[in-house]
Amino acid sequence: MHQSDIAAYRCRCAQFVLAITPPLSNLPHRDPSICGVPSIVIPRNDGRCVFTINADRDRKSTNLRRKDGKDERWFMYHCPRCNLAVAYDTADKEAAFTYILESALLPMDVDEGNSVNETRRI
Repeated sequence: MHQSDIAAYRCRCAQFVLAITPPLSNLPHRDPSICGVPSIVIPRNDGRCVFTINADRDRKSTNLRRKDGKDERWFMYHCPRCNLAVAYDTADKEAAFTYILESALLPMDVDEGNSVNETRRI
């Protein structure tokens, strides 16, 4: 893997939150008609997708009623600086997916000197 293969994202407050390969733009979206919230799906058990998330995860779930009437538990991730919700899991342990809230993160450039710079909004 080359450094250019790594995509970095920050919170709106400028706090670094996510490093991932491939970029979020290459990942599928969760159907918003299921839960009502546009989200990007990160598969956790897929060797082609490697990521690290710098966010605080809730210990207790937020219980939501999906549009299909089923209940779903969300374990929210929050920015460590401003506490903005940026992502969620739907399982307490060993979640198959992590979901990034679509408008929560802004992309950053990763240059050859390992520094990270803001580029544009996703």
